[in-house]
Amino acid sequence: MTSLEPPSADRVPRQRRAEGPHFAWGKSLNLVGRDDEIAAMQEALDGALAGMTRSLVITGDPGQGKTALLDEAERRATGFRIVRVRGSESDRAFSYAGLLQALGPLQGRLAQVPKRQADALAFALGWSPQVVDSEPFLIAAATLSLLAAEAEHQPVAVLVDDAHLVDRESATALSFAARRMGEDPICFVWATRNEPTAADLLSGLPTVALAGLTGEAAADLVAERVTGRVEPRVAQQLAADTGGNPLGILEVATRLTDAQLLGSAPLPERLPVGDRLRTEYARLIAGLTQPSKFVLLLCALDNSGSVGSMRSTLATTDGWATNLDGLVDRGILVQDTTDVRFRHPLLRTAVLAMATSSQTRKAHLTLAQSRAERGDPRSAAWHRAEASLGPDPALAADLTAIASEDRRRKGYAAASAALERASSLTSDATEAAALLAAAAEDAFVAGDLERTRRVARSLLDRAQDPEVRGRALSTLGTLELVTGSVPLAAEMLTSAADGLSGTALIRTLADLGMAQFRLSEFDAIVVTAERMAAAADSEDPEQQMLTDFIGSIAAAAVGDLTTSRLRVEQVIARIADPPLRDDPRSLVYLALAAGFAGDVAPIFALGEHLLALARERGAFGVLVPSLALTAAGRAWVGDNAGAFADAGEAVELGMQLGYAVDVASACGTVAWQSAARGLHQEAVEAIDLGRTLTDRAGTTASAAHLAITEAFCALSRGDAERAIAVLEGRLAADGGIGSSGEPLGVAPDLVEAYVATGQRDRAVALAEQFADATPPEAPSLAHALVARTRGLAAQDDAESAQAFEDALRAHAEAIAPFETARTRLAYGVRLRRGGQRVLARIQLEQAREAFVAMDLTAWASRASDELAASGVRARKRELTATEPLTSQEVRAALHAARGLTNKEIAAALFLSPKTVERHLSSVYRKRGLRSRAELAAAFAEGTFGAE
Repeated sequence: MTSLEPPSADRVPRQRRAEGPHFAWGKSLNLVGRDDEIAAMQEALDGALAGMTRSLVITGDPGQGKTALLDEAERRATGFRIVRVRGSESDRAFSYAGLLQALGPLQGRLAQVPKRQADALAFALGWSPQVVDSEPFLIAAATLSLLAAEAEHQPVAVLVDDAHLVDRESATALSFAARRMGEDPICFVWATRNEPTAADLLSGLPTVALAGLTGEAAADLVAERVTGRVEPRVAQQLAADTGGNPLGILEVATRLTDAQLLGSAPLPERLPVGDRLRTEYARLIAGLTQPSKFVLLLCALDNSGSVGSMRSTLATTDGWATNLDGLVDRGILVQDTTDVRFRHPLLRTAVLAMATSSQTRKAHLTLAQSRAERGDPRSAAWHRAEASLGPDPALAADLTAIASEDRRRKGYAAASAALERASSLTSDATEAAALLAAAAEDAFVAGDLERTRRVARSLLDRAQDPEVRGRALSTLGTLELVTGSVPLAAEMLTSAADGLSGTALIRTLADLGMAQFRLSEFDAIVVTAERMAAAADSEDPEQQMLTDFIGSIAAAAVGDLTTSRLRVEQVIARIADPPLRDDPRSLVYLALAAGFAGDVAPIFALGEHLLALARERGAFGVLVPSLALTAAGRAWVGDNAGAFADAGEAVELGMQLGYAVDVASACGTVAWQSAARGLHQEAVEAIDLGRTLTDRAGTTASAAHLAITEAFCALSRGDAERAIAVLEGRLAADGGIGSSGEPLGVAPDLVEAYVATGQRDRAVALAEQFADATPPEAPSLAHALVARTRGLAAQDDAESAQAFEDALRAHAEAIAPFETARTRLAYGVRLRRGGQRVLARIQLEQAREAFVAMDLTAWASRASDELAASGVRARKRELTATEPLTSQEVRAALHAARGLTNKEIAAALFLSPKTVERHLSSVYRKRGLRSRAELAAAFAEGTFGAE
């Protein structure tokens, strides 16, 4: 057989005639050769039944059986609520189309979702006309909450077919839920092609890649679907020639005679696979009538897969609806109760390739008319756009209006696509460029970084207008600043500023100043500050605040600390007044300004208000850098529980956004806090991630804080040799500058490591160099650390004691609880080893009490061990916990101690109530608590490091 026409009845075995040509989709048939994949799906379903959220991504080329596996998952999900989503080309440009498929059946649970989230979701999905001021990730959080609400009543199976074709907003929301749910009986199974489209959203989730079938599996497949038996040699060749693609095997097998399948007749010289199969499909389509070809073209271009949609379209074309049934009978199309689709993806490809441009335009116009008559102007506009041959200002205006509506509903990815298409339909070059600039900006807000780069660079290749080019460069520069290369960001933002004015210019220059600060380019910051001062509108609070902020850094760079302090205070004062006090974007600058001022009080007052607003609106872009900064501030004042919680959340959320520098900073805090609690593997992992991100950002050379943190982690686990290797590397790189730019900032840890390894001479020399490098006007903490290094390095016990006493006096004037306790621990150790056990116990007991209060279990255990060596046995209630809390557990505990319910904690932390419950149960177990009242009391007593 060489033709692709279905074989005549007298040549088809009875089994094959009974089955007909519908084998491609595998409905209600046993899967062959997919035992491992089915086992992985079953394991995920079983995990969900046991109360744990599970995810599985199935990847493979067309025809590998991904849809059939999802069908099998649905069949096996007995007792589950099935949530099925199918991506399509036609829906990719429609924001939340996939989410509407998924959540429409669950709308009745909306009342169980936190109100702010519910309102945002209802508006986005068209369930309510009420406009909500939120960010896109609030809708993702609402998706999580709605799925969790359904899971309270029965397990849920979320099955996503063709995930690479699901609209960006829906894919983002569903993947967010899959990553952040942990204790809910939900199973996510994704089927996607081996394409990069959805790779960033699904990366890191458990994945199985579908391989080709073996010859043995191919024999079983053909025997079951085509004929009762097939010669193993024939099956082996089918598998080899098709790459083991199940659909390809079946397509070829149905074109062989019974004798050929049984091996009693020779096979064709060339089996119809690959390009030959495509050619035969083209020959099949060429032999159809014109009405049938047109019906196939409509199906190929509509791609909605809806029986109702297609029959509605064909109802407007005389007599053509009957062609749909004929094409199904011939096996070219496959139809069930709801879907119409091509039996093989190559059939659709052949239909599109064979259609002339005029035929394609006619089909799009037919679909546009049908959609308009059905009250779907959005889809009608897109089909009209595909039929357009040139500029069409009216259509461009329609698409721009669609983009505006998408933006109101937080559908920024869809808005970007509409604006990009509108740009191509606009005859005015300046207007077209402006639309393309807006498309790049919306793509960035949507988190589609590759699209942002593509659209912006396309604009830069053709646009000449300085302002439009400035917008594109500013978008690219900001993208690089938060997710990519900081040096490249500085370059782009510098160029962008040349074409901008007003608020856009000041915001761009502020980002440029931050890039220069991260690169330690202090001379350049002075120039940027001068440009901002000259351009800022004196009546605009935001412009003035940003100008003061960058100006404060510039003043410090030239040594004018008084002016720097005054401008920092002005930043805080401006943010305290409307409208900035109600703009979550102010939070980043407030946190930085408070840190520069050395006063964290604003963070715990005004900052809490802004943080709550950011959470309420789902403003992850603000939360990530802000949490990274507040974590550092909390650790500084001894709120190590809060620091651990904030930093851990910044890392989790930031990784989902693709951020780099801010996440790297938070990784350092997570590593420090983990090591101080004895979570040494977690600390190593955080350091590794932080190093990867600083490399990506191009800030490794200036990332002293990460090296100092790594050394601290090494000391915490007793690996002084590693600490020496890391810190001596910093000495060689930049003279050992500290995390805040202080001279020889590596000295405190490096001196301790030298002493631990018996290198006292090197310790003495470095301690004196540190003292010489620290100016008299340095903060009290710096002088305390200088004295401590001298105390550690001193040969004489009396000299050592005097140095430690000097250190404690300096600590009394500084806010650094951990460093104070660390000094007491070092002092106590030196006293004990000098035989002064009574005096040693005083210092060691105070150190242990401080470490326990800060929940730093590893250091508390070290102090307890030293006390035991001094002859003191700790009372039972003073013993530190043997199992430290994780960042997630601390996070939940802090919110619970403030009186929030599990549901309120879940809404604040973008988790499910079940996940919160699990974290709190773990806290109760590890800390021996029995109720929320005891948890609140422990919090009030400072057990979790809070004031």
